Amino acid sequence: MKNPLKHILLVDDSPATNFFNETVIKKCDLTQNISVALNGAEALTFFDETKSTLSTPEIIFLDINMPIMNGWEFLDNYKKLNIKNSIVILMIGSNLQPNDKEKLKNYHFIKGDSQKMLNKEFLYNIVNEHFDL
Repeated sequence: MKNPLKHILLVDDSPATNFFNETVIKKCDLTQNISVALNGAEALTFFDETKSTLSTPEIIFLDINMPIMNGWEFLDNYKKLNIKNSIVILMIGSNLQPNDKEKLKNYHFIKGDSQKMLNKEFLYNIVNEHFDL
């Protein structure tokens, strides 16, 4: 599987988590373009055509607890954008609570959740499940 995706966006306030996840994604050869946003507000700028020269991300790994704009606030703002293309959004968190998993059901575009530290098997499963490759 050599770079089947155009763009993946990591949204997490932890530089260590972003570094780890970026390394795993690169080792999987899923994409050449990995962008990082440290909060939901930064992530929203990727959907502003005047600010981004990169393609729209095909997968977003979104942390829940972040300063400035958390994952829930990002999702509420994302919903208002009415983005037509299908973006696979997965919530990541070190400690997803049952009430968080229940709340995820309110966002039809969320495709799942994961621990913060991604692994190859999980990434390959996501790509195979959501993309015709």
